[in-house]
Amino acid sequence: MIHRPDPQRRLHRALAASAACHGLTLHPITVRERPWSSATFTGWRLTLDLAIGGGDPGDWLAALPEEDLPVPGRLVADLVVTHAVATRATLAVLLLESGDGFG
Repeated sequence: MIHRPDPQRRLHRALAASAACHGLTLHPITVRERPWSSATFTGWRLTLDLAIGGGDPGDWLAALPEEDLPVPGRLVADLVVTHAVATRATLAVLLLESGDGFG
């Protein structure tokens, strides 16, 4: 059996790399994951509660929903910062299995 990294681990790596470009570090507090599907796509809805170190994350969080996060084998279809206070944030993410057309 081939072991494939779970979707939240892949997403966290992409978020951590993005944050590092802004001089920030991410520390997951809680991660909630549930399967999601539509008529044409399958994936996951993830909610991530994060502690953010290294400075003021305001600019990074403001730009994050428009960033193209490279998540191997996945597509970040939607990312919303649902809550942000000082150095804590909650993100809601729709992460899709990538097919031949993307990823």
